[in-house]
Amino acid sequence: MVFRQSIATLFIALLSATSAFGQSLTLEDDSGWRHGFSIGLFGAVRTRGEVTVAGNPADLDLSLRDALKHLDFTATGRYEAWNGNFGLIAEGHYIGLSESSTISLGPFGGTTVSVDSVQSWLSLLGAYRVSQGTTNAGQPYAFDLQAGARYNRLKQTLSTTGLLGTVGGTEYWWAPVVAARYAWGINDKWSGSVLVDASGFGVNGNDLSWSGTIGFTRKFNERSSLFLGWRHVDFKYSTTRVDGAFGANMWSTGPLIAYTHTFN
Repeated sequence: MVFRQSIATLFIALLSATSAFGQSLTLEDDSGWRHGFSIGLFGAVRTRGEVTVAGNPADLDLSLRDALKHLDFTATGRYEAWNGNFGLIAEGHYIGLSESSTISLGPFGGTTVSVDSVQSWLSLLGAYRVSQGTTNAGQPYAFDLQAGARYNRLKQTLSTTGLLGTVGGTEYWWAPVVAARYAWGINDKWSGSVLVDASGFGVNGNDLSWSGTIGFTRKFNERSSLFLGWRHVDFKYSTTRVDGAFGANMWSTGPLIAYTHTFN
């Protein structure tokens, strides 16, 4: 029972990881380069699915409280640079979780079970603004497409004292990423955006994974803005290690908040 619970808690990292802020840089049409750097936090209020480590599957049903209880450190950032209709995007993420408990009953009584999970990735994408104009209300809108690659590093281990040892390990893989975003102005302070991205496509064990983000950006001045929205993420990954099957098939949903600083 402890083994199955530990596996489930460990895999919350996978769905907290993917970050896509719907920013409004593409609504601007200044000459020259425009830059934006964002830091954000995705709070998965519910995560469900099935995960597998060393051939041992476990059902997963976690709340935000469950994830925060075992969180060691997390950081997420996104950088965008635009010149006319062309853009460059870089995203990075790191999250670490850990858990340790002792089995009190049965033949393994007194055995300490420790879970260590570190997930990080870096995405590099090119973007193109395919459409731009003005709504009937006189506010700007823009639609852009993005494509690139993501380098993933996933460490998932479960260790026990005694003869059971350590199972799991670290996996590295590249995966393609594509995305589409629509942004529209509401007034001089507020704008809205919708972003959908997909990655994996069966490359290196990363089956089709996708996420959708919708929300609104509050502009405080020419440099600072705050994004408030909601994200849903669906993740699928599987491979076979020496100690057995390793993977996850799960989804997560919750609010997203991000601060953006823009400059020329």
